[in-house]
Amino acid sequence: MKFLKFNEIDSTNNYMKENISSFENYDIVSAKVQTSGRGRRGNTWLSPEGMALFSFLLKPEKEFSIIEATKLPLLAGISTLSALKKIKDGAYSFKWTNDVFLSGKKLCGILIERVKDDFVIGIGINVANKIPDDIKNIAISMESDYDIDKLILKVVEEFSIYYKRFSEGKWKEIVEEINSYNFLKDKKIRVNIGDKVFEGIARNIVEDGRIKIEMDGEIKLFSVGEIKIEKDYYL
Repeated sequence: MKFLKFNEIDSTNNYMKENISSFENYDIVSAKVQTSGRGRRGNTWLSPEGMALFSFLLKPEKEFSIIEATKLPLLAGISTLSALKKIKDGAYSFKWTNDVFLSGKKLCGILIERVKDDFVIGIGINVANKIPDDIKNIAISMESDYDIDKLILKVVEEFSIYYKRFSEGKWKEIVEEINSYNFLKDKKIRVNIGDKVFEGIARNIVEDGRIKIEMDGEIKLFSVGEIKIEKDYYL
């Protein structure tokens, strides 16, 4: 396994994508600081020193369909959550589609990008970085001097374990585990799709990666990557 470390880089995902021919399965690129970190939908992702900022490569044995590919953020999420629990137990949860929460606040974000038949899995975890005052109500840091390299290696190790289970046809079991940490379940949420706004009660994530939302007594299914959660609040 190759593990490249940078003090500063524009984006670990970008670096891996631009040099993908030189990387093998589960090779890692990490950085102390990212100057152009990105979240989903092109959003800027703050990447100060003290975070675990890294990307690793997944080279599937066979070509993934779009449906199979949409399961990867869920797989990366539960792998990261599992790794964090093994390092320090806590009130972790998974917010569909690609965030890990601690005590009800965002701890980790995930961005997966496809390059032909391969996938670059980018992860940012708040470890020992200071959370800006204006987002302290929605974000959290582990606020401890964990060995970041060991944490990164543990996440990739857990992903390899979950991916093996996934490849062996155990996805249904994995989804059940993910739902046991489902942050959105039974919360009223507002969803934007284009110029349309929907409101309803979030329920379980189903096997194809979509989430159930109950609206006016009916269950609707929303696809991974199709929607943006605008606001979460307890009933």
